[in-house]
Order: sequence, then C-alpha cells, then structure tokens
Amino acid sequence: MSNMTRLETFVNLGYTKDPLKGHLYETGDMVRTRRILTMAVESRAMISIVGERGCGKSEAVNAALKKLVGSDKPVKTVWVSRGDQEKLTISDIKTSMILNLSAENVKRGGIVSSMQLRRVIGEASRKQKIVIAIEEAQRLHPSTLKSLKTLREIEWMGETELFTIILVAQSDPMNRPGVSEVKLRSDIVRMQGLSANEAAHYVREALGKHFEETAIELLAELPNARNYLELQALCVELLNTALAAGRDQVTVADVHTIHPPASAPIPRSALKKTVAPATGATALSSVLDRRQGRIEQLSGVSNA
Repeated sequence: MSNMTRLETFVNLGYTKDPLKGHLYETGDMVRTRRILTMAVESRAMISIVGERGCGKSEAVNAALKKLVGSDKPVKTVWVSRGDQEKLTISDIKTSMILNLSAENVKRGGIVSSMQLRRVIGEASRKQKIVIAIEEAQRLHPSTLKSLKTLREIEWMGETELFTIILVAQSDPMNRPGVSEVKLRSDIVRMQGLSANEAAHYVREALGKHFEETAIELLAELPNARNYLELQALCVELLNTALAAGRDQVTVADVHTIHPPASAPIPRSALKKTVAPATGATALSSVLDRRQGRIEQLSGVSNA
C-alpha cells in the first residue's frame, strides 16, 4: 500500500479529484516578485526570475502580467520555447516575436528580416506592452543571451528598449562566461521558497483533516518543504504511510518514520541557533591557541 501512486492515494481517501491542485496561493515571496516584475514591465527592463523547481516562479510571472491587464496599455506576452532550450537561438526568438506580434509570415534574408522585425516590434509597442518570456533560461547558450542584449537595442521612431525580457530559471542564467556585459544591463529576483508558516498553511488548506496539527508543524519545518512540488510529494508519502497503518490521518510518528529525529535535516528555524554558537566557539578557541603559542614563544626567548 505504501507504493500507491498519488492519485490512487487520494482515491482511497475518498477524493474525486486531486486536493493538492487549486490550493496554490500568493505567498510573501510571490508578492515581492510580482511587485518587482510589475516595475520591470513598466520600465521595459530585462530581468531574471531565479528559484528552485516548484517554488512558484511561473505563478509569480503570470500574476504580475494579469495585474497589468487593466493598465493604460494591454500586455502582450510572447512565450518562447523549444524542445531543447540549449539550442534556442536568437533567430527562434525573432521568429516567435514576428508571428505573435503580427499576422505576417517571416521574411527570409538577413537585412529584410531585420527590417521586418524592427517594424513589427515598433508598431506593436505603440499599442501594447510587449513581454518576451523564456523558461528554463539557465540552459540558454551564452551567445543567445548576448544576442538578447543586442535585440533590445532595436530602435523605432527614436525609441529603444521597446519590450521587456523575463528569463525564468532555476539558476542565474547570467552566471556564465562571456555574458558579464549582459548581466550589467539586467536585474535578478531570487525567490526563496515557502516559509514554514506558508508551508503549514498550504497543508492545512489542502489536507488539514488528514493531518494532526503537530504533524503539520513538524512537516512544515523540514528544509525540503520549501517549495510546492516537494511539499506535495512529502504529503503523499506521509498519507501512504498512514494508510499502510490502517489510518486516514498522519501523525507525528509518521513524520518521524520518513525523517527520523536522529537523522532528519536540521529544521529551518533552528539552523541559525545551531550554527552560530559552534562558529563562535571555534573562533574563540583559535584566538586562545594563538595567544598561548605567542606566550610560549616569548618565554623561550626570555630563557635564552
């Protein structure tokens, strides 16, 4: 029974649909990201949204763009992707922009294509805010990142930086050799993931009747409960453990089964309390050792 799939687990608990879906809410991390993204779109900036898988990056981007719908200009978002992001070229990006911002076919030929792109972007930017969004951006080739900088310098009717670029990534895409100049012209938002309180709130809202309150609090403190995907996986694993024992409610003992107290990661709230004293003690010991060595050295000189 402990090897049940996610959906089978919920079927056995009496659900007709996955209770973990539809309960995502705007966390403090997402609010901060949304506010910065809103300014980025208004400023036609280039920005990277960086965070581990499942921390809510895409939700934060979509929330920011939805908020801008009622502003003075509508927002047109062009999501650029291909099966292998490492092979995504600036040509792919230009093609996506022309096809999404106009009803035209892409003209072939270097100069002709560039003229068409400049006109399409220029005319579209007069009517709406343009956002170019690229997911899995940590996989982009450095040459593509450098070409994005050049693309933003396209001029139309005396204006440049006609659109916003949002790079959604699991690690900083600008932390690559040869893109330091691009990095200087872009900004970055690092998403921190769920706090313990937010993780606990999510579990209560989605599966509260199947978890003891103390089990929720212990689960939310685990470091691998920082994002929605890992937290969901933990919930399913714990529910399987409870069902295998003939119960439909997770207990503290169940949490200890998958994360025994002796081997479990240090809870997030205790990290600073645990590390700081050890660091201070080590530093003090080092100072005393050096002082003792100096005293012994001077003593030896005096005796000589």
